[in-house]
Amino acid sequence: MKFRLKLFIVLLVVSIIPIFLVGIISYYDNQRTITEHTLNNLEFFIEKEKKNITNTINFHSERLNFISNRAEILQTIQDYKKPSADVNREKIDEVLEIIKNVVGNAEKISIIGVDGTVLTSTKISEINQEQAYEKFEEIKNSDQITIDYILTNEGRPVILFSKGLILNESMIGVIFVEFQPESIFGQINVNALGRTGEFVIAKKTQENKALLIYPLIIEEDTILQKTISMERQNIPIVQALLNNQNSFLNLVNDNDEPILAATGYIEEVGWGMVANISKSEIFSSLQFSVLILIFVIAAISIAVVIISILLSQTIARPIKEMVNVSDQITRGNLNVRSKINTKDELNILSNSLNDMIESLEKKIKIEAELEDSKNQLRNERIKTIGMLASQIAHDIKNPLYIIKNSIEIIRKKNPENKIIIREINRANRGIARISHQVEDVLNYVNPTQTRFIPGSLLKIIQSTMDTVKIPEKVEVILPKKDILVECDAEKMESVFNNIILNAIHAIGNTVGKITIRLMQDKDNAIIEFENTGPNIEENVLPKIFEPLFSTKEKGTGLGLVSCKNIIETHGGNISVRSNPVIFKIKIPLKHENTKKT
Repeated sequence: MKFRLKLFIVLLVVSIIPIFLVGIISYYDNQRTITEHTLNNLEFFIEKEKKNITNTINFHSERLNFISNRAEILQTIQDYKKPSADVNREKIDEVLEIIKNVVGNAEKISIIGVDGTVLTSTKISEINQEQAYEKFEEIKNSDQITIDYILTNEGRPVILFSKGLILNESMIGVIFVEFQPESIFGQINVNALGRTGEFVIAKKTQENKALLIYPLIIEEDTILQKTISMERQNIPIVQALLNNQNSFLNLVNDNDEPILAATGYIEEVGWGMVANISKSEIFSSLQFSVLILIFVIAAISIAVVIISILLSQTIARPIKEMVNVSDQITRGNLNVRSKINTKDELNILSNSLNDMIESLEKKIKIEAELEDSKNQLRNERIKTIGMLASQIAHDIKNPLYIIKNSIEIIRKKNPENKIIIREINRANRGIARISHQVEDVLNYVNPTQTRFIPGSLLKIIQSTMDTVKIPEKVEVILPKKDILVECDAEKMESVFNNIILNAIHAIGNTVGKITIRLMQDKDNAIIEFENTGPNIEENVLPKIFEPLFSTKEKGTGLGLVSCKNIIETHGGNISVRSNPVIFKIKIPLKHENTKKT
């Protein structure tokens, strides 16, 4: 990327970001203020309308309770049900007139007998007819007021108040009072919610749906038929019917348009109510602010282009020269120097670059000398270990021979004792392993010849397991199949022993598992040792097969190195990976000399 373009981008970012941030902050601050104001208005509207509707419902309920508690009215209804003269009709009509005067502006009043027959009604044609209200059986068995929003037989929506009439603890009938919806909802002023504002009231149906009962201005064929599934909980009327009375920022209306909403719930009737307004309307005033911000950013961009062109001409040449010097350094040429002689910060930068080159030359020289010292020290340590190992081997072998001979004497004296014979065999294998391990240390300095003999890898693994003490908490899973290879069985047993002991040490005192797998590809045998111990750190993995490197406090750092040397003398390789920890050994099925033969 050209310097001029970079300078343009830098200036553009430095100048535009603050203005952009201020604009964004201002935009969201105004949005937050408008949102809070709108939600407060919606909540106030909900509370006001909830109070008005509740007061109206309570008003009618109190009068209905008043009627149902007047003994003379109840007695007249009770007497009317008995066979009698026409005077009973006159009395029941007088009762109906009293009820009309108490209730007020009711659309219709009916008194229903327990058997469902209309005893009297302001609608004369319904007298002595069977009532058709589906909840009649439920109402006549209750002395509580029931309020419902229904359609009449003529298809008109009405609000129905009903209550069972009880005299001397016996149900004698039910009173129905129907009101026009305007008498409950007539005072609602939706215009206060703005152009896109909506006020909705709904009730929950037996089919678990929200049935809209307000607004009243609905198409005639959809009156009390428009429903919303209660599963659509991103719609505010559903939240209202769940009695979640709150304000909401991220809901939608039934047309999936984003809205702000406030909800309420009228417990007396089980109605949910919502006041909402479209976000597009309340945030329309912010669009002008966005246009101003775009104009300012465009003007600044033009100014930045002009300034960047002027500045790039005085800065680009020296920087380009220093870039060329840096390229020479990356190619390994430390003889190059920057030759800028300006009187500004670029000259300081040029001198710093030259000082860096000189420091880099000194550092490379020091690192080379340090690496030589490390190699010398490591060689000395290996030489010392070799001498020490030779001395230890000499001191250990003679006692081992004595122990081995003593064990053989015990074997000859107890040829029939199976337990002694088994333990002697086990001891012999341990002695052989110790001898072999001592020789492996010596082999690191002066490797012995590898003897390639056909053998069973499974038997070598089983023999190794006999010489290793497995903790009770560690489970070892052996392979089920076997592979025959040409190898030095003793050296391979030493490798397996080393890896298994490392796995046991890694698992520690916790419950763990070691899984050994045998696999075969075309010409190679593959042995995997997986353990459930902790993962090996990433910075340790590359060093794990280096001489004298160990993560154990008492480790020599030669165990895995010897394993690596043994596997390589077999023409194979050993690797390790973490998560989970798996040591993978790959050796040829046949030795190279055997293949040629």
